Amino acid sequence: MNNTYFSYAVCRVTIAVVWLYQGLVPKLLYMHEDELAMSMAAGFSHSEAVNVATIGGVLEVGMAVMVLIFWRQRWPLYLTAIAMLGLLFFVILVQPTLLVAAFNPVTTNITVLALSIVGLQLHHR
Repeated sequence: MNNTYFSYAVCRVTIAVVWLYQGLVPKLLYMHEDELAMSMAAGFSHSEAVNVATIGGVLEVGMAVMVLIFWRQRWPLYLTAIAMLGLLFFVILVQPTLLVAAFNPVTTNITVLALSIVGLQLHHR
């Protein structure tokens, strides 16, 4: 395995793991209060926020699968990059207090965005 392919694989697998973890742990398995707080700050009721988090969790698990299944295609990396920017701006607008917490959306989203960009640069080199 050459260094470029190894680096590409690290980017792809790491992105998939982040999508999977973020979909499963704070949304589907343990429904973290911060997930609900973001939706409620956007105007949803508690029960609607639970539904939004559940749908978001399923979509994130789906993204993890797509990042891996469509290994040779660029669109999952583009979609990830766009989603990271969009989700970060969503947090900035509706729940800016999360931006100062440890392991916050700034660090996570910027890191995954960077991995997506690197993965796109390494794709088919």
